[in-house]
Order: sequence, then structure tokens, then C-alpha cells
Amino acid sequence: MHTDLPKTINEALKILAYNDYFWANPSMIGNTAVIKPHPKDYETVRSLAESQYAWTEKQARLALVILKRYLTKFQAHGMDIKKLLDNPQYEEDFRVISFDKVIEKYTDDDNIDRIEMRFPYNKKVIQLIRCLKDTRDLPGMYALYDGEKKKWTFRHSDVTAYYLTLIAVRYDFKFTDDSLLDDYENIKKQVIGHRKPTARLVAGQVILDNAPESLQEYWNENLKGKSALTQVDSLKNFDISTKGINIPTETMIGHKIAHNNYHKLWIDSKGFSKNEVVKGLIELNCFPLIMPVSGDIHMEDDVKDFWEWMNAFKAHGVDLLNECSWGFDVKEPIYKKDLERFNNERTYLLDNQKSEEFFENLYELHQMSKQFKLINEQTKIIFVRNRIPRALIKSKVKPKASLVGIGGGYYATGTDNLKRMLENLPKKLYYSDHQPSSWDWHDHIIVKL
Repeated sequence: MHTDLPKTINEALKILAYNDYFWANPSMIGNTAVIKPHPKDYETVRSLAESQYAWTEKQARLALVILKRYLTKFQAHGMDIKKLLDNPQYEEDFRVISFDKVIEKYTDDDNIDRIEMRFPYNKKVIQLIRCLKDTRDLPGMYALYDGEKKKWTFRHSDVTAYYLTLIAVRYDFKFTDDSLLDDYENIKKQVIGHRKPTARLVAGQVILDNAPESLQEYWNENLKGKSALTQVDSLKNFDISTKGINIPTETMIGHKIAHNNYHKLWIDSKGFSKNEVVKGLIELNCFPLIMPVSGDIHMEDDVKDFWEWMNAFKAHGVDLLNECSWGFDVKEPIYKKDLERFNNERTYLLDNQKSEEFFENLYELHQMSKQFKLINEQTKIIFVRNRIPRALIKSKVKPKASLVGIGGGYYATGTDNLKRMLENLPKKLYYSDHQPSSWDWHDHIIVKL
């Protein structure tokens, strides 16, 4: 008989857990075992053997029952543990689980304020704690769990004090003193003091409520003296809703843009003409206006579309020669029949059948793009394509909006710097026959006007 017998129930259970011959299938050749092992027993035995904490009295009783069930297997291998089972000995005192739910604020040895929560297993409370960790982006080591003592320890902050107090009150935790409740009340007052700003119309002027001092100062210095329509149109830039405010306007476009809470808007070309769009932009004073151009301008549809915009601006008082600036060059068009007279890579070869009107319109765009590069305080329209024009950077002029409408009107091409600049403008408008997607830069929603 084997003489090196286990001295404790813990040791015997580990022998059972980590020796495969205890779990051999009786149907195997050469196996004469009487007891057929159960798979669930194996899982339970391994769990008890690998426990990182002292057993509870309930776990100890379970271990004893399992060992008695497998006594004959121990005896078959020279280990008679019947005396140990009749008089069980354990390696450690049983762990006692407190069923009290307690929350406490204290200061540790490093003079850091902490919050401790002790409670027996509660799936809902644990889910709320993990939600606090994940959704509030708590830094590492702000929340620690001690599995043996069944307690959570948090570093004290406004976020942890506020939300842990809410959890504790909801699930009837015992507070050791009133310090956490006092913290909660103070934080709650601060939260109420930081309500989202709102706006209302009083005597033809927009009044801000709950606005921080810095916003109120900016509003007074830059927008207080402007028209009510301009003020309402500016609210979206501060994430303030226009709900409940209605300013009469001359144009439907102007009204819809000004009273919309989004700054990325799609204007359906099937519902509004280019002239209506330009008239609305003028009413809202959206100038200087950036117009991104997708691709090279050389197809008949592109040239026709471009000139429709140019004529719409001209019809509403924009000087195409002195108030428009070009951040790129349109290539010079030539007919194929005249190719021998030109040796310039910056040209487009036109089919000999193209009309004289088309040629003249494209050639005039070429001439304007070469001559009108200046950007100053009088500039109203800035055409861009792949990059931010150097003249715009040097001028320090700040565009107020962009209108993506040339070359399809679905997205703006160009470098990340150009896209970033367009994204940060007070308004970004799209003019096309189908609603564009927002994949071109960020996932911000493009809303139909």
C-alpha cells in the first residue's frame, strides 16, 4: 500500500484533479475500474483545486463529498484516504463571505482618497461597475478588484463619487458616514450648473441661457449687433438648438439653413435651382464661399454646369473678374486640327466636331483661372480643387461656408488638409440630385435641407 498519503483534503483533491488515470473511461482496454467518472465532477474538481482563495465551508463540504465518491479509485492505486475523509483536515481556515453591502470613503497611506465597495456577488451591480469603467474611460488602476475579500476599490473623483453613490443608493448599500453623500450633492449642483446652453428670441434678438461666461462674451462681441437671422444661423456652430425660434426670411433656402441644427446639409438639385441657392447664400451672407471642384474641367457637362453657377452668381451681383479667385488652373483647350501649332502639356485636345460656343466657354474659364489668383477682403468666391491655395493661406481670409456643387456635388476631393479645413467651416453644403454619403471625411451626418 502507498504510504505517502495526502495530509489534507486540499492535497487529496489536487491529486484527484491532476492525475488522468482517475478519469480513465472504464470501456478502455485493460481498465477494470468499477466507478465510471462523470465529466461534471472533473470540471468541479479542477475548479476547486485551482481556486486562488481559501475555500468557503460550502466548498469544503463539496470537496469532501467528491473525494468519498472516488475513494475506491484512491485505494486501487495504493492510497487509502478513508481516515482523512472520516476526520477531514484542511490547509486554511474557511473563508467567510460577508453578505453586508457597504460603501466607504477613506484616505490611504499615500494620502489618496479612495472609495471601497464590499458586497456579495451581484451580477447587476458588477455590470454597472464595469459600465462605469468602460463608458467613462477611467484611467488604469482607478478600479481594482480583490476577489478574496469581495471588494472593489476606486480612486475618488467626481465621476466615481457621483456614479458609485447612485449605484449604492439604488441597491441599498450601507454608508459608513455621510462624506460620500455630501460629495454627491456638491457634484450634482455643479452638473446642474453646467446645463446645455439654450436660446430664445426676445424683441428681435437672440438671448442665450445657461451659456458659460466665455461663450456669452464671444456672443456679445461678435454676434450681438448682427441681424436676428445671422444670430440664429450661428447657433448651430455652438451646438445650440434653434427649436422654438422662427425668423422670417426672403428665401426658403435661407430659412431652412438658418433654422437647421446641422452644419452639413444636402440641397436637392431637383427641388432648388442654382439661382435659388445663390440668393439664399446672399441672404445669409455666406461669403467668402469656397467651391470645391472635382476633377478637371473639360467635358461639355462640366463646362455647362460651371457656367450656370457663374451666371447665377453674376445675376446676384457678384463680379466674376474681381470677386472670384482660382486656386487651380484650367488647361487651355485646342482643337486636334490645330495641334501642330501648340507644344504645351497644359492643354486639352478637343474633337474637331465640338461647337465653337463650347470652345469659347472653356477657353474663358482657362483665361480666368490663369489671371485671377488674388484673395483679399473683397473676394466672395474661391474655387479650389486638390489643395488649399497658397493665396488663401497668406491672405488670412476666413471662409464662412463651402458649397460642393461642381463636378457632381457628392464629395470634395483633395488633400487631408483641404478636407479638414472644409469640415471645420461653419457650413458645408452639398448641391446634387442624390443625397451624398458622409464617407469622404468623418462620419458626421449629411442632412437633407
